[in-house]
Amino acid sequence: MEDNGNSQALSRAVRALTEATQTLTSTAQALQTGVSVGQPIAGAEQLAAATQINRCEDDPFSEAVPTTNPSLAPRITVSPVANNFPLLQITITTAPPKPPGKYNPNTPEFLYWQASDELIRGINFWGPLLPQGTKWSTLQSPMRVTLVAPGQTLNAFYSRNNGLNFFLQTVKNVPIYSVQSPDVGCHELGHAILDAVRPQLFNAALVEAGALHESFGDMSAVLCALQLRTERQKVLTETQGTVNRSSRVSRLAEQLGWGIRQNSPASVEPDCLRNAANKWCYQPPEQLPPSGPATQLTREVHNFSRIFTGAFLDALAGMLLTHGHPNEHHLLAVSRALGQLLIDGVRTAPVVSKYFSQVAAAMIQADKVRNHGRYRNALSSAFVRHCILSPTGVADLTEAQVPQLQAVENEANGTQMLLTYDGEDDAYRRGGADLPEPSTVSVSTDFSSLPIIVEVGEPQAEPFAVAGEAPGSEDEARLFVEDLLRRGAIAFEPAEVGIASELGPPPTEEEDHITHVLEPTPEGPKLVRNHFDCGFHCCH
Repeated sequence: MEDNGNSQALSRAVRALTEATQTLTSTAQALQTGVSVGQPIAGAEQLAAATQINRCEDDPFSEAVPTTNPSLAPRITVSPVANNFPLLQITITTAPPKPPGKYNPNTPEFLYWQASDELIRGINFWGPLLPQGTKWSTLQSPMRVTLVAPGQTLNAFYSRNNGLNFFLQTVKNVPIYSVQSPDVGCHELGHAILDAVRPQLFNAALVEAGALHESFGDMSAVLCALQLRTERQKVLTETQGTVNRSSRVSRLAEQLGWGIRQNSPASVEPDCLRNAANKWCYQPPEQLPPSGPATQLTREVHNFSRIFTGAFLDALAGMLLTHGHPNEHHLLAVSRALGQLLIDGVRTAPVVSKYFSQVAAAMIQADKVRNHGRYRNALSSAFVRHCILSPTGVADLTEAQVPQLQAVENEANGTQMLLTYDGEDDAYRRGGADLPEPSTVSVSTDFSSLPIIVEVGEPQAEPFAVAGEAPGSEDEARLFVEDLLRRGAIAFEPAEVGIASELGPPPTEEEDHITHVLEPTPEGPKLVRNHFDCGFHCCH
């Protein structure tokens, strides 16, 4: 009997050691591929601490005062992180050149671990703010990430077909890898996050829907940066606690902006691609020119997006002041609170004309429920300052309906409280598939008499009564299509941009500005988005 007991004890010990070894092996593989195996497991943090990587803390050309020939900004050393969200995994299309380590910028090893770190940290920021069960709208999951797509161009983009795509272009002997900038990486991740939680926006032929997508990308870059303690400390010092001043965090994609500025100085800001610290005031898109220099407000979606981004940064600064003396702990708290209100706003705002005002109103109403109105004044003053809402519109919200908290069951994570107005919108669970039928109109333009079917938002949506009279959906859609035709951004055959194949290659440098395609349907050709183009083509 004693020998049998010893044998059983030995057998249990062997099994325990085997399971521990498998756990550590699985964790190590997850760390080395840039994707996690699911929820954090025992020993993962200790194992991660044993290896460190170099990464860009901010953009490679981050400078308080821009210089003609900037040098690479200092790097920081961090431990790799695991992706805590099984439905939001990523896969980098190239295998890791070498294990995690302290590599030099512009090397394949540095690019790989930089991309893995910036994207996973971004996912770990947004993940807790999303409804449980949110999954990518991309055709493949895990979502694919291409670090250096074919061709030389100052660009990056998000596509449902191909995931996140980054490029390289050499300018004045300076190699500019767009993925090397956390600003660019977290901007593209923002597109993917917004498309996951609100896929109805992807094909909407509304200027403000497209501009909100671009603004969300920029807001994602700012919020993800603020999750780094060193960034919070530096921005507070640089702005003396007034975080809506121009700073290392508000200046977005400095290196990409520098590269564009060498050939087209008027296309971008003088110190970056776009600056979240701005005073742009809303004007109806139909009253603006289709394109123009960065010093002018236009209805081009990247240019127009600066209005909402400026209001967002003003709101962040106002929210910070409600906590008393600004410090990095308070800044971390309000960054997460504002991120949650952004998610609530885009989820509950109806996709209609004057979309900026709808999201702004939805965020104020969400704050009533989430925070008992603590940030109402900060949000309201920011949106009024940028003319997104009027003082009268803000006052009217006091009598407007507020969202209700709804318990949503999830097998993996239990119950979550979501905000809703008319029952749960579960599009976030569908990954862009089988969505409710959108409202559509058929338009002809001055450029083509061919009728084109376009999506113009959600049917029977009840907007907040906070905006002036909106243009007719057909007029707005016609303007949207005409602007695309001016830029040569529509392919008339799906095969022109590789949209026909789920596993096809990403668009080439000659095709990356073609953001839409005409897809044949029984009712006629329908305008369908292929990707969000975030490079030079959209800056002029």
